[in-house]
Amino acid sequence: MKKFISLLCLLVLAACSSNNTPPAHDSTTPFYEYMTRLEGEEILIRGIVKTPDNKTYLLSDTEDYELSGIDALYLQPLFQPEYMTKLLKSNRRDGEFYLALGVDADRTNNKVKVDYIMIVPIKYLNTLRQSLKGLEQRWEVLYEPASGYCVTNDFFHQEPSECKDNKPKTQIILRMKGKDNKSIIDGRIVKLNNRDEILKKSSLPMPIPTSLSNYRLKTDEEIRSAKWHEIKREIRESTKQGAETALIIITAPIWLPMAIGWEPGRGPSGRK
Repeated sequence: MKKFISLLCLLVLAACSSNNTPPAHDSTTPFYEYMTRLEGEEILIRGIVKTPDNKTYLLSDTEDYELSGIDALYLQPLFQPEYMTKLLKSNRRDGEFYLALGVDADRTNNKVKVDYIMIVPIKYLNTLRQSLKGLEQRWEVLYEPASGYCVTNDFFHQEPSECKDNKPKTQIILRMKGKDNKSIIDGRIVKLNNRDEILKKSSLPMPIPTSLSNYRLKTDEEIRSAKWHEIKREIRESTKQGAETALIIITAPIWLPMAIGWEPGRGPSGRK
């Protein structure tokens, strides 16, 4: 009986809910959890620029991405002259050096989440450590040869020689993502006025391949549909076979207007 009452409450709340107040930008929740994914594309980052006010800009062919504050510091590994030129010129997934970026773009609020994966030879371990010194370890680091991986939970102190397999390590894999594969670098979408001039003076030796995923806020109809699917799932889990149909019929006066977009006092969506 308690479950039945709970389900009725869910139906009432879903029927009365509205998308008039969109969710605020959430710096910890991935866009795909509360937004609608649009068509993605592969783009090229042709320039990376640091400014005196501690901001970093990633310049693509059509738009730019601004990272500032702590978020910009997580891009420090991309500014190391000891290996960056070699990395960009020898950038291959199965090679000694590799770099790829990922950008999730919230087109409703002009926000972005950035992540990247970088592979460099083990001899650059100290350089990489220095570039991230003082930052909270939100990334994942693996020491590896082709024969096996060794995940390090303490990047600044655990040496490759301490891996349990006792095999020599030849490469460092830096995955700049947090727990549950969540992006940890937040920024915003901009378009610099002098971007063409900047690219002429400081374009990268080779562009960085980047996967761009676009998102927007969900519509009222999409939110209602998602809530109704959630309600049906709750019904299936909380009722016995045979009682499900009866419950849906009994509660039809509540959920049916919601499903067709009927609003009290207004009629179907789009009519007044």
